[in-house]
Amino acid sequence: MMASMGPTGWWPAESLYEIMVGAVLIQNASWRNADRSLDALRAADALDPHAIADMDNERLQDLIRPSGFFRNKSRALQAVTRWYLDRCGGDPGRVAGAPDDELRAEMLGLFGIGNETADDLLLYVFDRRAFIADTYSRRLFRFLGYDVPDGYPAFRAIYHPIALASGLTVADCKEFHGLIDEYGKQYRDDEAKAGSFLAGWRA
Repeated sequence: MMASMGPTGWWPAESLYEIMVGAVLIQNASWRNADRSLDALRAADALDPHAIADMDNERLQDLIRPSGFFRNKSRALQAVTRWYLDRCGGDPGRVAGAPDDELRAEMLGLFGIGNETADDLLLYVFDRRAFIADTYSRRLFRFLGYDVPDGYPAFRAIYHPIALASGLTVADCKEFHGLIDEYGKQYRDDEAKAGSFLAGWRA
């Protein structure tokens, strides 16, 4: 995948906090619409944790409206932002000693932060090794002939330990996720995948 498509440089953002915001906005949305919300926040000089933590909820909803589900997403953004400020002081390095599972559990306890978003943040904001068991990953693994249980938690439970045992670095994990997602966007169904450079890797 790296030879045919990489490197992807995923996750594109100007700051770690922008990644955090983007991980919430992309939930059940296209990248195009999430980007529109990010652009609106940037234009309002609001891509800052203090700005979002203190912002009037209606104002925040209006800015992120293009990404959809703006009421829940505004609540989730403020929840994760306030946790980020209170727990980390706005600096991921301050929780460098916290175990991965503990940090992930804290994020899962926040409103609107599910398994995939927590793993996105774990990997791209906190620089912890993680396997993102998203829809693109499940489709790819199923196409390649692997056993793919239904649902994010069950799929992650099998393949997250395998990914970590493989020796992938944080940078490798980031690139692996980026490659899988880019592959999934280019080859959207099994017919397209069957004509791709990965067809010969099917079990």
